Amino acid sequence: MKKAGKIFKVKTEDLKEDDVIIAIMGPTGAGKSSFINMATGNVTGVGHDLESCTNSIDILKFQCIERSMQDIIFVDTPGFDDTHKSDVEILEMIAGWLKQTYEQNVKLAGILYFHRITDNRMAGTPLKNLHMFEKLCGKDALQNIILTTTMWDEVDEATGEQREKELERHYWKTMISQGSKTMRYQNTDKSAWNIIDSIVVGHNERYAVELQKELVDLEKELPETGAGKELFGKLQALVKRQQDTLHRLRDSMKRHDDETILNALKEEYEELRLQTEATVKEMEALKIPIGKRLRRLFTSTLGFFKLLKK
Repeated sequence: MKKAGKIFKVKTEDLKEDDVIIAIMGPTGAGKSSFINMATGNVTGVGHDLESCTNSIDILKFQCIERSMQDIIFVDTPGFDDTHKSDVEILEMIAGWLKQTYEQNVKLAGILYFHRITDNRMAGTPLKNLHMFEKLCGKDALQNIILTTTMWDEVDEATGEQREKELERHYWKTMISQGSKTMRYQNTDKSAWNIIDSIVVGHNERYAVELQKELVDLEKELPETGAGKELFGKLQALVKRQQDTLHRLRDSMKRHDDETILNALKEEYEELRLQTEATVKEMEALKIPIGKRLRRLFTSTLGFFKLLKK
């Protein structure tokens, strides 16, 4: 039987140095909000403020003497693939919150990074979220991070274990080598508290994440931080993919390929173009200089594609 407790929202300015604060991060739909509901016993949510589909930072204090002698504060964050906000807006939101807490000398007791074990490949959105997360955290805070796999009830054990090993051997290898742990959330009250207790009982030394040190100690602007620069790398990768697609399109035209192949390549390029334009707008909003060479590559490939559409 689940222990009853109280859960309510608190303000950032009310947080204290000795509070047990656990930040929960990861892609949208990875189970962040439902994890909090399960851990606190509020499996159906507590009113509209605690429903899942987070598009803001919610700070939730849980009090339950049977569970922990200390109050547990969960920080529920949106992912960098939110349907309501751009990556820039999400980064600015998280950066602002981290800056404010660090200036109050408040540090996180631990961070849970959620990943769906149902994802059959590590690309696109999951990989983007992971890269942004690593840049945001830096090296010192890695030992207080638990890489938490979710949705084990939606895959068979063998498939889940194979994907888990691939994550540990490749994508999470560096983080694990520097102190991060991996744990499974089995969508149960017990597994949720096994994860929480590993932070609460562990009495880990608390570290500022890299983004906090960059913004406060080094007095950098957000575009100058590692997380801000990650958006620049995203644009470079998109432009390269655009160029590769463009070369394939040109070769296909020279070979006089059929309309099906040409249309497929045009659709692929159009999708990349839209993604690149969105990224350029995000970088301009952050005032990140794009650079003449990169902008020239982008506009030249865009110009060629406009000719194809005539």
